[in-house]
Amino acid sequence: MCGIIYKSSFHNQTDYDKFIKSCSMLKNRGPDDFGYVFNKYHSLGHNRMLNVDNDFKQPIISENRYLIIDGYLTNYSELKEEFMLDKRTDSLLIFKLLNKYKKDSLNLINGGYAFVYICDDKILAVRDRLGVKPLYYTIYNDDIIIASEIKAILAYGKEAIVDKDGLCELLGMGPSNSVGKTIYKDIYEIPPGHYLEFDGRKTKIEKYYEINQYKLEITYSDAVKRVNKMVRESIINNIPSDNKVSCLLSGGLDSSIVSTVVSEKIGPINTYLIDYEDNDKDFIPNSYEITRDKDYARLVAADIKSNHNELTIDNQTLFDNLKKAVDYRDSPGMTDIDSSLIYLSSKIKDNVCLTGECADEIFAGYSWYYEKSENKYGFPWIKSLDFKENLLNDKYKLNLKEYVIKEYNKAINGNKLNHKELCYINIKYCMTNLLNRNDRMTMSSSLEAKAPYCDYKLIELLYNLPLSYKYRLKTEKKLLRDSFKKTVIKDVIERKKSPYPKSRSKEYEYKVKEELLNIINGDSILNELFNKEKLIEFINDPNEMEQPWYGQLMRKTSFLAYLYQIDYWYKKYKIRIDIVG
Repeated sequence: MCGIIYKSSFHNQTDYDKFIKSCSMLKNRGPDDFGYVFNKYHSLGHNRMLNVDNDFKQPIISENRYLIIDGYLTNYSELKEEFMLDKRTDSLLIFKLLNKYKKDSLNLINGGYAFVYICDDKILAVRDRLGVKPLYYTIYNDDIIIASEIKAILAYGKEAIVDKDGLCELLGMGPSNSVGKTIYKDIYEIPPGHYLEFDGRKTKIEKYYEINQYKLEITYSDAVKRVNKMVRESIINNIPSDNKVSCLLSGGLDSSIVSTVVSEKIGPINTYLIDYEDNDKDFIPNSYEITRDKDYARLVAADIKSNHNELTIDNQTLFDNLKKAVDYRDSPGMTDIDSSLIYLSSKIKDNVCLTGECADEIFAGYSWYYEKSENKYGFPWIKSLDFKENLLNDKYKLNLKEYVIKEYNKAINGNKLNHKELCYINIKYCMTNLLNRNDRMTMSSSLEAKAPYCDYKLIELLYNLPLSYKYRLKTEKKLLRDSFKKTVIKDVIERKKSPYPKSRSKEYEYKVKEELLNIINGDSILNELFNKEKLIEFINDPNEMEQPWYGQLMRKTSFLAYLYQIDYWYKKYKIRIDIVG
């Protein structure tokens, strides 16, 4: 599902033809391949369909009710008996639940989904509890446009405008975003756990889910048992009914648990690992990456007898995919991390794969959970704002620090930062950004990448457990390690956490610098946003940045690649910058 236009203002055939042409531009396919036109509702589509319902046409239409959905359920088996469905069709089940229980059905379903339900000319647009699937909207010419991707909104004719707040999102919060916001003026995100209602006149956004906070008294031993049970159940619930599933296997704790449990359940599976050209020769251990992924992934693959696939992305493809990543995100993103995930997704044979995403946010896998350090901007993964502000031209002094701290204070609601508040912002901001990356890059190959750790019941358990259970004996994610020490090989249980890998290739670094200098020496928005002399000096400086500007590993080459993406995005999306006021 890519978009719904309500009360479409096609006054003549020419307008309609233009709309269909816009649809076909999304994936270079003919208009007949793009969803449906029914009554006054029009849908834009590309390669998003409910993954378990590939033979079930959308939208579902019954009398005056319509449903278009992107995503999946993880509790289908609990709900199907009520409607006696003999074949798994998640979309039909959700449709029947909505028809019977209306908004109350949102408390019944679990999974990763975004859908639009139309009943009696009223729209209900829903995003899943934790933001596994994206959903955006805008009001345009008295219509509402709701889309899984911003490109669908822009294809309808919405101008791509970026105001001062948008630039602060791009250069301050980016490559993540504030809850409910995008970098585009008047285009908004439906936040996770929220729904939108529109009756043709008024738009209302309401929250239907918030992480449940409760008093939990449980011994560490019992917590170990409960985590094992809940993680196993979530992994198994994410396996499709036909058992055609692969796993991303980095050799880290999280993906190794997922891969091992899946193989125990259904037998040998395909596992995949991504690496970068030159990383073997240019790899230098650091505080975050002490060991190489492939060594541990091979041990796990041998233990579970998987068909293990080690993929290496070459430097030219890595660089070329920087543009593709912008196309799939509709914005600059996590540079080579996005690029490599695009490549990896294109090589996976099954339509569904399971990942270890989201475990770090809930099991305290990041160093900022247990290392006391200066937190200048609130969000511990956002750094170097003063450096970026100093690079800007005088016309674009944006007060990035003030903007980010304001968003941070709104996130913690004025509370003093403690473990729960830190866990909360990691789930609401850091995790949602990674889920967005996961969805966008894998969907580029119509691959449904599911994250079993992203289960609201599991997250609520971990949210209400003390930090001393998660970070224990000076070991991050100790609770998860102990929960699966009898399942996963000892080498992985004892391995220090290692993030999703990045390129360390000098050739790739040189390519990024060379292309960026060529851009700056021509006609580029970068010359307007930034001080050209300072920017060139920074590019040519051989020294590394003192700290990552985002996350744990995104340093100088990533920042330069981000600038390269900004230039491409500005030109490709025909951006108009408006900072008046």
